[in-house]
Amino acid sequence: KGSRKQNDGKFFQTTKRGEIQELKEELHATDKQKQKDAVKKVIANMTVGKDVSALFADVVNCMQTDNVELKKLVYLYVMNYAKAQPELAILAINTFRKDAS
Repeated sequence: KGSRKQNDGKFFQTTKRGEIQELKEELHATDKQKQKDAVKKVIANMTVGKDVSALFADVVNCMQTDNVELKKLVYLYVMNYAKAQPELAILAINTFRKDAS
């Protein structure tokens, strides 16, 4: 697992034209690892100040998983954009609540 963490720098590569659409497709992948990598890319973009709020619903959708790391990543994203998109944040909270019960 330690060697995988060293490769996380790849998630910080610069945004290219059309990357939001590309990320959207990756977020809807059936492969959970691909989905997790996509959420990491989204968070990396968010971290360097890029606006990835357009992917809010797509990222929140990824919460429907048993993978705890993926849930934490989605939570991080939601906390960042909750103030900017309160209506969508409410939907995310409902998903969190359903998940907790």
